[in-house]
Amino acid sequence: MASAISSEARSDRGMDDVAVDEQPGNQVREPAPKTEAERSRLLTAAMQVLERSGWWGFKVESVLRQAGLSTRSFYRHFEKKSDLLLALLEYELGGATINLNRVTAAADTPSDKVRAYVAATIDMAYREDLAKPSSLFASHWRELLPEYPEAIDRCIGLLMAPLVEAIEQGTALGELRSDDSVADARAIFFLVAGMTADQATLGGAVPRTELEHIVMPFIGRAIGLR
Repeated sequence: MASAISSEARSDRGMDDVAVDEQPGNQVREPAPKTEAERSRLLTAAMQVLERSGWWGFKVESVLRQAGLSTRSFYRHFEKKSDLLLALLEYELGGATINLNRVTAAADTPSDKVRAYVAATIDMAYREDLAKPSSLFASHWRELLPEYPEAIDRCIGLLMAPLVEAIEQGTALGELRSDDSVADARAIFFLVAGMTADQATLGGAVPRTELEHIVMPFIGRAIGLR
């Protein structure tokens, strides 16, 4: 595989670290079908490289070496490095979405659901199994925003969905007050997610209880938590 990857000589399409291996006489014969297993292998290797090298040191050549795959494998699934980074972001946010849905569904009242949502979001900066991936993307996901605004907005919408639902339920029951559940959920999400991202990057410099003490009273006054 090493012979299929040159030194970091390619700069077009954001791929400064992957050489083309489709040149005549330099063919790499691999199975043609696109497989989810191969894509998963690339994503797993990419996360390992990202954790080791950080955002700015992330190179597709290193991912391919980690995965034991060629550039042809990469191009079966992605066009450029930023596509791979977006796929990693979507994967991580997808896991966060599943967790947020789970914890909010387990809470009893709409107010409890909002509290559970906020607590689970803050956990991303303080739980050992969540803090590392959170810190990797916390400061840099905006680097992808200009190129993929719709994809990232869709991810944010999925992350917000359980909070929107809790606010809508609470308003319908007269437990919470909100004239626009989506706008209120968006404001709460960006407040909590922004502070959480800072702490993920800083390694939880502010104690978790202090962070929760800052945001919860404000949210309570905004939508009338009980």
